[in-house]
Amino acid sequence: MFYDRLKKLVTESHKSFNRVERELGYPRNALANYRLGKEPSAKRLTEIADYFGVTSEYLLGKDDEYSYKKAQLLFDGLDEERKQKLLEYIQERIDVLKSMEETFVSLSATRFVYCGNDTWTIQSNDRTINFPVSQLPEDYDAVFELVGGALEPTSPNATGNLIFIKYDENNQVSAVHTFQLDHEHYAKLLTGDGKVFYLNRSDNTEYEDVPVTCGKIGKVYHSTSLL
Repeated sequence: MFYDRLKKLVTESHKSFNRVERELGYPRNALANYRLGKEPSAKRLTEIADYFGVTSEYLLGKDDEYSYKKAQLLFDGLDEERKQKLLEYIQERIDVLKSMEETFVSLSATRFVYCGNDTWTIQSNDRTINFPVSQLPEDYDAVFELVGGALEPTSPNATGNLIFIKYDENNQVSAVHTFQLDHEHYAKLLTGDGKVFYLNRSDNTEYEDVPVTCGKIGKVYHSTSLL
């Protein structure tokens, strides 16, 4: 069992027995001779285990678990392209596991459909969305969902984006509201009789030319997979 596992580790490290022997300071064929069934001394067993980043129990066949060091050794043996692909795959699996463990809350969002010319029209019915609790802003009063278009010029499509609004204390329903976004862009909200008619964006960054804001867009959540 010892030699089988030793041979497996040598092969996976992309090294030869002779190279491993040199790096450990052992005589030539010191490791290869274990194929006859002899086990190493406790001192040498520990040295070999530390070299490959595994446990002594693993080498002796008493434990099937790889250690972190073993995983690191295998990773270091990959070229840069394969390392990147492996990291991307691991991150994808982590994201899936996190999403499975995530707690969700139901949000009622007013939906806006983009009509062109920085204008959105409101849909008559709000939509209920299952939203991850960890992504909620600390404080907000309303949630808008954009369908098509975008508030930010750098975003070609806003479908699935949620806009979290925090009203100022002086907010009035029947008024033209200007919502500050990231201190640069402004989403104008026109309301009348308690209903929102359109939402548009202004690139005006001259603050003295912008009306007094009645609220702030506390967060823009970018997603195309909201439920």
